[in-house]
Amino acid sequence: MSLYRSRYGGGPERKKGVIRRLVSGLKNRFVTGRRPAPPPRQATVTHVQREWFFRRISRSMAVLLLLTVLAGTAVWGGWRLLARSEVFRLTGVTVQGNRVVRTSAILGVAGLEQGMNLLTLDTERACRRICTNPWIRSATVRRQWPSTVLVRVREYRPLAILRRTGDAAGGLFYVDRQGEIFAPVRPGQDMDYPVLSSDPGMAPEDRIAEGSPLHEAVRLLLLAARGNPILPVQAISEIHVSRDGSLILYLVDRPFPIYFGREGIRKKFYRLVRILERLYRKDRIDGIRKIDMDYMENRVLVARIAP
Repeated sequence: MSLYRSRYGGGPERKKGVIRRLVSGLKNRFVTGRRPAPPPRQATVTHVQREWFFRRISRSMAVLLLLTVLAGTAVWGGWRLLARSEVFRLTGVTVQGNRVVRTSAILGVAGLEQGMNLLTLDTERACRRICTNPWIRSATVRRQWPSTVLVRVREYRPLAILRRTGDAAGGLFYVDRQGEIFAPVRPGQDMDYPVLSSDPGMAPEDRIAEGSPLHEAVRLLLLAARGNPILPVQAISEIHVSRDGSLILYLVDRPFPIYFGREGIRKKFYRLVRILERLYRKDRIDGIRKIDMDYMENRVLVARIAP
């Protein structure tokens, strides 16, 4: 005889209970579209872990914030203590590089006062204030701990004096080797420089444009500034730029004009040096009325005063 027992055995009541569970499961699955809810144990564990993580993060953030506040307070208090200390009081200032601008003028405009604390010194602001002087090209201010300051300046070096006419900004102005117009000529200042002049309204306001007729005049002065003994820059009194852009040069000790034209300035300069050398050597410089370097191609006109 077989000993197999059916899983639905146990009487009518047990069979009815099994059938009700099957019907309820099928109803939930196919009619309502829902699966039986999983046991809530995993969700409960995850929620507990999340709460523990956030509590730990909150405690760490609070500790970090407290340490930051304490460190900031300590730094601020230490800085205030050092700012009141006598150790970093300014006792001396050294100024280097100035030839025209007086040291007292630099110190006055920089705001460097005896006894001020080096920790409160704004070096960039001091540099900007120093550079407000038109003769100062650039400046650096450096602390030398514990109690001194070093100031280095670079001044503009004049090459010529520009004479403006015919506009509101008329007058005399210094020009450097790059053609920058940097400062007006004041009474008592050095005026032993060649003069650049032009017809009214031709002079720029702040810088001589590259390629302009005045820029060609600057180039001519730079050639003379190389120290040629026949025609040094000190021997040039004035270079005038006419309306058509041609250059006219005047010497310090000779009244006659030298016409350069508008092109080939370098070539004409060295040709003029050879002509002047020959005239000086033969003692024939007197009695000349004009020299025209632009008379004809490869030709120079030396006109003499009629006896």
